[in-house]
Amino acid sequence: MKFLFVEDEVELVELYQYMFDRIGLDYEVAYNGEEALEKVKNEKFDYIFSDIRMPKMNGIDFLKNLILEGLDFKKFIFVTAHQEVSLDEVKELGAHDILYKPIRHQVFMDYIQDLQA
Repeated sequence: MKFLFVEDEVELVELYQYMFDRIGLDYEVAYNGEEALEKVKNEKFDYIFSDIRMPKMNGIDFLKNLILEGLDFKKFIFVTAHQEVSLDEVKELGAHDILYKPIRHQVFMDYIQDLQA
């Protein structure tokens, strides 16, 4: 299984990389939706985690482009600090779930490991 994490906050990306390297996760990172879309066009990712508010292309537009272009993935999960976005709203867009920042590290790792089970 391969994961893609799309996040524009460099500190969070570094934390993710530290956590994921410790468990041997097969993953890549992108810093905005535009970069992430190019990665998905060139590689197969099973699970995509994406922030919503990012420069160049936000997470919602990224998801819309994935679907519009027929790019394949198992699950798309939004990770955001913006509590005003609901699970129902993201499901209507085609996402499978939403996680709200701040996320305790162990909760996030458990979520990822549950996907691998």
